Amino acid sequence: MNKHITTALIAIALFFTFTAQKCDDKGATSTDPMTTLTGSQWNLISLAGQAIQLPEGVKNPHILLAQDGALSGFGGCNNLMGSVKLDGASLSFPGLGSTKMFCEASMPTEKSFMGALRATNSYKLDGNTLTLLDKDKELAQLVKQ
Repeated sequence: MNKHITTALIAIALFFTFTAQKCDDKGATSTDPMTTLTGSQWNLISLAGQAIQLPEGVKNPHILLAQDGALSGFGGCNNLMGSVKLDGASLSFPGLGSTKMFCEASMPTEKSFMGALRATNSYKLDGNTLTLLDKDKELAQLVKQ
């Protein structure tokens, strides 16, 4: 009988140990901004507070930030590349470049998007919405896909 009670107590202790660990894992959230911003595509939805207007059939401009600090994306005509620098509330995109195709209908949006990325020095993250800022001035808004 003692063997059964000991086994039952061990089983109960293991149950509570594993259950407590699962609760801790579920409640944990990442506080590292780089982890929050990386690994997902961020689709452009507005520039300087105005919703973007794209010609029919044009793929949505977006960026993808990698954990290693690399940036890739699409501006509306050209592929984007560069890096991301994140330091606390400071965010910038040094070394930003693109391929050199010309797409008359989408070039104004792409040029504005590239300008916003180059001018970014801070950001605000609200759920799945990333706002790129120049100090307090809104440059662009992107939504996580």
